[in-house]
Amino acid sequence: MGKHRHYAYFLPKNNQDGVCDSWEECAKKVIGVTGARYRGFSDIKSAEYWLKQGAVYQESRQREKPNLLPGIYFDAGTGRGQGVEISVTNEKGENLLNKVMPRKKINRHEKHLILKPVTNNYGELLALSYALKLAVKTGIKRIFGDSRLIIDYWSQGKIRRAQVESATVRLAENTRKLRISFEKSGGKVEYVSGDDNPADLGFHR
Repeated sequence: MGKHRHYAYFLPKNNQDGVCDSWEECAKKVIGVTGARYRGFSDIKSAEYWLKQGAVYQESRQREKPNLLPGIYFDAGTGRGQGVEISVTNEKGENLLNKVMPRKKINRHEKHLILKPVTNNYGELLALSYALKLAVKTGIKRIFGDSRLIIDYWSQGKIRRAQVESATVRLAENTRKLRISFEKSGGKVEYVSGDDNPADLGFHR
C-alpha cells in the first residue's frame, strides 16, 4: 500500500472539489456525503489532474491471481466512499468476518464499515486483530496482509504514541497481545503483495 500525502475529493451535489493534506481533513468533508468521490495521491499534481479529469474511479486491471497459501488474509480500504472498511477472507477470497463478529456489524458486502473517522492504517490494524482472533479460534497458523507498517511495526508494539490517536495506541497494544499468543502457538503473520491479496478492498486512501 503506497503512502499518500494528498487527498483529492469531489462532491457532486454542490460541485465542490479540493485537495487536502491529510486523510483526517478529507474525511470531514466526504464521510456521510452521498456520491462523494475521493482518492489519495503521493503528489499534489496527480491529485489536481484527477480532479480535472472528472474525479473518475478507474477499474483495476484484472490479472490472474497466483496460487496463494492457505490462511487468513486481511485488508482495509475506502473504495466505496463511505469511510474505512475492513476485510478478512481466506485464500479464495471467501469472507470470514462473520465467524468472529456479530452479524449486525457486517454490511451487505460481507465487510465491516468503521462508523467513525479513522485512518486506513487503523483499519488495517483492526482487520489484523480480527484475523488473529479468528486464527486462534480455528487453529489456522498463517495470516497475511499487505501493510508493512502494521505487520512489522504496530502489531509488534512499535508505534510512535505521540503521533497517533490514543484509540490507535490501545488497539495496537491489544493486537500485540493477540499476536504474541498466536505466535506462541506456532502461528505466523506474513506479508503479501496488495495486488495478490484476496481480501483487497481496492482503492486505499
